[in-house]
Amino acid sequence: MLKRVTTVILLLTLFSFNLLSVNAQEVESKGISMEKAKQIALGQVKGEILNAYLQDDDGKSKYEIIIQAKDGKYEVEIDKSTGKVLEVEREGNKGDRDDDDDDDERYDD
Repeated sequence: MLKRVTTVILLLTLFSFNLLSVNAQEVESKGISMEKAKQIALGQVKGEILNAYLQDDDGKSKYEIIIQAKDGKYEVEIDKSTGKVLEVEREGNKGDRDDDDDDDERYDD
């Protein structure tokens, strides 16, 4: 009898861990992946990705991807849940004659 109870408890425990694993994968899979965000960003700006990270901004998650293009560095922001490009911004170059931010170009959708 004790052996059956132990077996049942063991099976229920394993089943519970399996359900937790499936739920964790579902939460993780909501929205686009970092790799997909990089592909979208490179579709906007041709170049080499220097940095990419996920950031929370007012409760919304977005990817920020820095790309080195031939004409300078760009920051591409992509909504994690939809994959929509939120902003493409050319960052000012340190070698510019002016030190102000007027040379930054923004492309908002």
